[in-house]
Amino acid sequence: MNFMEFNKSIKSSLSVVYNLVGSDFFLINQAIKNLKSLLIQNFEEFNFQKIDAEKLKKEELVPLLETLPIGNDYRLVVLNNPSSEAVDVINKFEFVDSSLVIVCVNAEKLNVGEKVDCAFLERNDLTKYILNYLSKNETSIKEQALDYLIEACDSDLTRINNELNKLVAYATEQKVIDMEMVTNLVTNSTEYVIYMLTSAIDEKNLTKYQSVLHEMNKNQTSGEIFSYLGKYFKRMQNISLSKDDNELSSILNIKPYAIKMSRQAISKNGIKYYINLYHKYVDLDYKIKSGKITAHNALYELVF
Repeated sequence: MNFMEFNKSIKSSLSVVYNLVGSDFFLINQAIKNLKSLLIQNFEEFNFQKIDAEKLKKEELVPLLETLPIGNDYRLVVLNNPSSEAVDVINKFEFVDSSLVIVCVNAEKLNVGEKVDCAFLERNDLTKYILNYLSKNETSIKEQALDYLIEACDSDLTRINNELNKLVAYATEQKVIDMEMVTNLVTNSTEYVIYMLTSAIDEKNLTKYQSVLHEMNKNQTSGEIFSYLGKYFKRMQNISLSKDDNELSSILNIKPYAIKMSRQAISKNGIKYYINLYHKYVDLDYKIKSGKITAHNALYELVF
């Protein structure tokens, strides 16, 4: 199950063991927080334990699994990165009392309980989270600003949450977050700056391309930026030549929404536009490696 499904399920039924896996640590921490809020009302110091379990031994873990709650209906034990020995114990343990809930974080080879996928949320779920967060703070956000926020934070909910705190605090009077507010307050990720560069190419906006390129050159080498563009043009060529979005999403490791937006750009500019750009990149890359052109000059020649 994913994080959203997990949140719904715990309100009606509980598993004795959960394994929270994925790279979005905000979601992992939020899942633990939600379980704790639901299960622990009394004697938190005894009924809630969070343990770094990388070196946890069998003789240390078994007493934790056998201990009953005190003055509360449940005990909640969180094991961060449990050792293979600890996982083996949990796999073989006979849980006879439903008053214990075990949460493992990124446990390998755990064969019992429910696995909760805490990877980055899909765009629809991110949008719901943001709107729900803002609603609780009696604040709204304009659609363009919402899109910018998600892209600038590269869909990372940890970053989005931090930025929302700033935006809500800044919007105390008008209670509406607009594009100007987001562009002034939100720190762009490297991925978003690259997105701005490739967007300029999709739009055939040379002025914007030069402006973004100038800013990127302050912190990154021309060779690095040239390599980013090569990966982008190769991706666009692959999307141009394939109609299977699910296969592309798996092979290219990008979200369906990104493929959808790419197809819109391809429809607007034509398939040959991106195929030619990728072929031009390959040609210039050879010239850079053979010393016939600098990476800096190749960046400008590639688009112009």
